[in-house]
Amino acid sequence: MKRIRRILTAVSAAVLIGSMSSMQMTAAALSETEQYHLGDISGNGVVDVADIIMLQQHLLGLPVEMEVDRVDLGDIDHNDVIDIFDLGYLKKMVLGIYTPEQQDPPPEPKDTTLFDPVTGQFEKSLPNTGTAKMLSVFVEFADVKYSDQKLPLDTLRQELYGSGQAGDPYDSITGWYDRASYGNLRIEGDCVYYTCSGNMADYQYYDENGTPMYERTAMEVLQGLDEQIDFSQYDGDGDGVIDCLTFAVPLDNASYDDKQYWWGCTAVWYENPFFTLDGKRLFNYIIMDQSPYADTIWTYKQTVIHELGHCLGLPDYYVYGDGDHYTSSEGFVGDAGFERMDDSIGDFCSFSKLMLGWMSHDQVQWYEGSGTQTFELSDLSTEGSCLILPVSAEPGNTTSEYFVIEYLTPAANNTEMATYAWYNRPDGVRIFHVDAELFTDMWNRTSFKYDNFGENYLGSDRFRILRLVNEQEHGPFYRTGNICTFGTTNFAGYDADGYQTVNTGYTVTIGEVQNGKCSVTVEKQ
Repeated sequence: MKRIRRILTAVSAAVLIGSMSSMQMTAAALSETEQYHLGDISGNGVVDVADIIMLQQHLLGLPVEMEVDRVDLGDIDHNDVIDIFDLGYLKKMVLGIYTPEQQDPPPEPKDTTLFDPVTGQFEKSLPNTGTAKMLSVFVEFADVKYSDQKLPLDTLRQELYGSGQAGDPYDSITGWYDRASYGNLRIEGDCVYYTCSGNMADYQYYDENGTPMYERTAMEVLQGLDEQIDFSQYDGDGDGVIDCLTFAVPLDNASYDDKQYWWGCTAVWYENPFFTLDGKRLFNYIIMDQSPYADTIWTYKQTVIHELGHCLGLPDYYVYGDGDHYTSSEGFVGDAGFERMDDSIGDFCSFSKLMLGWMSHDQVQWYEGSGTQTFELSDLSTEGSCLILPVSAEPGNTTSEYFVIEYLTPAANNTEMATYAWYNRPDGVRIFHVDAELFTDMWNRTSFKYDNFGENYLGSDRFRILRLVNEQEHGPFYRTGNICTFGTTNFAGYDADGYQTVNTGYTVTIGEVQNGKCSVTVEKQ
């Protein structure tokens, strides 16, 4: 509320008050605590003689005991000055000659503080917010190299960490994460080529389980680059750990065995835990099976963007085969199921952004209590917005079981959905069933309890961290008039055995889209 400058007047603003003391204005609206009313300087809910006395004392420069900002309500003629003319109007109001106006209170201030990043509790390398630094290494071997079409370093730097030739969403890794995080995370980086001394086949190392071990190759590469690179610059958050390294290898003319060995993935540095570079340790690094060519650089960026999600602490959302983590299939079916940590298409969903600490408290709405409530959702593609329906915990608990509802369109990082949506328009409302409970293992490492790689994962038909509601053959979005209620696929709570059998009592009805916002009505019985 604006502050009104005090105007002193030599005029004695005396007033006869005896005969007016019984002429109070007591309209029912004046008792509403949600609104302020011009003339009600005392704040007692009515415009009466007490207000005249207080305004008169203010004009005479006498001390007035009241809430500081309520004197603003004495500017009855709206000229930004409190003077004797306002006192005249106030007298007429008390006499019933002039009707006071209602003045809405200022809107509640938005809570723009970000949610604490849940994945900040996990072992990982990338910071959730601020500036992250990474190095992209393109490795060649004595016998296997990239073709003459490989991009020069300046072009690679621009493509990966500047403004590449492609538009949204694959202009650059930096641009993608800037949009995904709503400006909360900036990824900067550099690129370098390096040639190993041996042949490509010489660098195949496996552990006793037959799992590829890339660490020895990475150590040779990094030690070979140590004289020309200050690796301390790649610790953007100053936690002593290099934020991220990527190692790409040429597979154009590689052997079958080499192609099976060099598989795109996010690895954890564990074989040589005391290895450091310029005083910095390593944790996450990425193996890339994409080449730095003009016609493949977008797929390189597409893959790196997904793998960086792991470096931030997010798991894969696609479904792993029972008993065999190397057999997997799409986690979210259909046109509404595109998500970066599932099929590496589209943006992160609101659950991912919430876990990463990229959404503020005013962007997350909660259904509380019971009955019917209506909410408005903004486009997640361009503005953080979601609605949470708690299932097993109180509102505000993001590491519990709940449904999260979001509205999105094919804009920004979701632009490419229009290319992949074969059956329906790639816009509307989608609902996820979440179980984000945390788990701490015997080594004191925290992760999502129902991460598909975790020891608590019992198969795709039981507890899962994330499921898409309304999973049908073509998986359409919800749109105006659609209703989601118990009996819809995945719209039920987990029972004690981890099966979705519990009726939560929720019914969700999708309303109109107006001015870029979609209304959603929730009823709970």
